[in-house]
Amino acid sequence: MNAKMPPASAGGIPVGEDLIPDDERMSAAEFRTITEFLGLSQVDTPAILGVNERTMRHWLSGRNLIPDRMRIRIEEIEAFTARAVGDVVDACMDIPDPTVLVYRTDEDMWAARPEFRPYPARWWRHVVAQAAIEVPALMIDYRS
Repeated sequence: MNAKMPPASAGGIPVGEDLIPDDERMSAAEFRTITEFLGLSQVDTPAILGVNERTMRHWLSGRNLIPDRMRIRIEEIEAFTARAVGDVVDACMDIPDPTVLVYRTDEDMWAARPEFRPYPARWWRHVVAQAAIEVPALMIDYRS
């Protein structure tokens, strides 16, 4: 769901992607904190967002402002991650000894769970760790 905004202005009113007031913009610290919480590295994040690594480094250094569309995309990723955590919790609630499999590599995860591509195996491990907080008896194991 990445709708594109019109590129031109209309009647002197700015039209484009950067309409959030400056005091509500995503800061570099917020961006890094949220992406790390989601289990995304500085290599994974640009691939998922569809930007190059240098662009993201410029955002994190404060050289360039983080575009509003990236705040929206990060919020979508947060919602997707929360749904994934909820799905794991729901699936484990009525099982006596629940076990969730995690993956050693991205390729292993994508082979088993293609719907999660391009998210890395590290992201899935964060999802499972968050679910384990709500399901204390949850066993976590590697897929063999």
